[in-house]
Amino acid sequence: MRQIWHPWRALRALTNVTLDRHDAAEEAHGWTEWSSPPRITLREDLLQAERRSTLTHELVHLERGPLAGEMVLDAREEETVEREAARRLISLEQLVYALQWSSNEHELAEDLWVDVAMIRARFRALTPFEERHIQRRLDQVTHELEDE
Repeated sequence: MRQIWHPWRALRALTNVTLDRHDAAEEAHGWTEWSSPPRITLREDLLQAERRSTLTHELVHLERGPLAGEMVLDAREEETVEREAARRLISLEQLVYALQWSSNEHELAEDLWVDVAMIRARFRALTPFEERHIQRRLDQVTHELEDE
């Protein structure tokens, strides 16, 4: 199985990036500012899986940079960033393994140590190849159980 993505290690490697917390009254889980130095801000009341998911999302924003020099991102960019964050946090093999025991998105999120939004994004990010791979693996497990 592939290495698990560690957003905190990735952040630590970016010595020029500042991490701040913001009040829970703010609606957004987090945001990125392309100031000097760049700054990621996370809501202070997030659960561990939410922090991990949100930090990964914001790190992808940092890598991609502001959209066309704008400070405000559009819905397409947000979806692109969310899908890339989901791919990093949830490998195909991790998803297949988790799907062998549950299809409930809340249980999957707990098992994969992400928030439910990240599970949904990972499903939206599946390629046709990945969809077929998942189906084949789940069919294989079903057949093995039937043969027992």
